[in-house]
Amino acid sequence: MRRLFLIVATVAWAIASAATLAFAQGYAPAPGAVYVPPPARPLPRVEITPRLRVQYYRDCIDALVVEPRLTGPTIVPHSRCRWVKRYYAY
Repeated sequence: MRRLFLIVATVAWAIASAATLAFAQGYAPAPGAVYVPPPARPLPRVEITPRLRVQYYRDCIDALVVEPRLTGPTIVPHSRCRWVKRYYAY
């Protein structure tokens, strides 16, 4: 039984491989015909431009200022901040 299965499998494999070879060749080329590959196309030109990335950061100005209070003039810290863009490439 095992031997019969091996013979059937071998014959099936041989028939399938012969069929794929016949299908792959499709037709017989003319005698003396030489394969000439199609002309190579030039590759399209690709221009790469770097993207700019935007980063926001705080630009602060710090100072000590004198404020009038009930207890008298007092020195207190004071800061003024604003958001600023910074551009840089990746």
